Amino acid sequence: MSQTRRLAGLRAHAAALASATAGGGVFALAHLPMPWLLGAITGTAIAVMSGVTATIPKWLRNVVLVVLGLMIGATLQPAILTHLVRWPVSLAAVVVYVGVVTTAQYLYFRRVGGYDAPTAYFSAAPGGFMAMTVIGGEYGGAERVIALMHAVRIVLVVFALVLGFHLLVGHGAGSAHRYVTLADVSLRHWGVLVAVGLVGAAASKVLRLPGAIMIGPLLAMGLVQITGLTNVHVPSAPILVAEVVLGSSIGAQFAGASLAEVRRGLALSVSATLVMLLVSAGFAFGLRALTGLDLEALFLAFSPGGMSGISLIALALGIEPAFVTVHNMLRVLIILIAGPAVFSARRRRA
Repeated sequence: MSQTRRLAGLRAHAAALASATAGGGVFALAHLPMPWLLGAITGTAIAVMSGVTATIPKWLRNVVLVVLGLMIGATLQPAILTHLVRWPVSLAAVVVYVGVVTTAQYLYFRRVGGYDAPTAYFSAAPGGFMAMTVIGGEYGGAERVIALMHAVRIVLVVFALVLGFHLLVGHGAGSAHRYVTLADVSLRHWGVLVAVGLVGAAASKVLRLPGAIMIGPLLAMGLVQITGLTNVHVPSAPILVAEVVLGSSIGAQFAGASLAEVRRGLALSVSATLVMLLVSAGFAFGLRALTGLDLEALFLAFSPGGMSGISLIALALGIEPAFVTVHNMLRVLIILIAGPAVFSARRRRA
């Protein structure tokens, strides 16, 4: 029986990667922006909604998140310390942003969607997909609805951001961090990447932070870079692998969802997500006028997508990935703290 389950698991993993790669290939042939991310999401979503069992193993997703953290950390330079004095205002604005968006979304899902309070609240939180689904269920929310609303939100935000940047400012937007080929990375640099990745992954076990499996290696590599211990070149090839794996894991969240559920989820989530993106744009333009920070980086920093997905977009497009990741990490951290606190207090009052 265990052998049968193992084979079934391998087939599901192979199906996920095959559908993601096929979707990415189609998007690449169509010359769409970030084809291996958007195509992977689309291909896997179509597969699972057609009845195909497709899953991404947790260990593979974790490996990709470690690599993503290393690559973001490798973009940090000692000069970033001189810019930190410009970040407190935007970081403080993240707190306000989370409060405004969560309140507005909660009221919308309650009054328009007709959801109960826990389902509406944990569906409204702009981040923390898996955590909100699990915690929401513990507080009486409908896990299936919460998961679907977050999955639709993340897909819509990723598509909107990638296509928006492509149409408005082109692929090469932002600070255009320069990447190198695999052949240009020396054995010494590979050794540094592996060593720092292992240390960062081990540290992630003791970090009580959102996305610790990515943040641990990011902080470890950032420390190495900022202190000048070494200067690691960033190869571009792992970004494509990360796009396929993360895209497939996002698309797989639609497993078991009926067309009726997806249509209702889309109807509610499209309008809600558009409002969130408008609020994000308002914060970005306001903070740009107030602080002079890069507008594109601010928009990504305040976009309500998945932290790993938004970080990947920032990395792929070269839009200040460290700045974007720090702000998204704070957003998710606030959400993880606020949700249980609010409903624990509510339960005590009841």
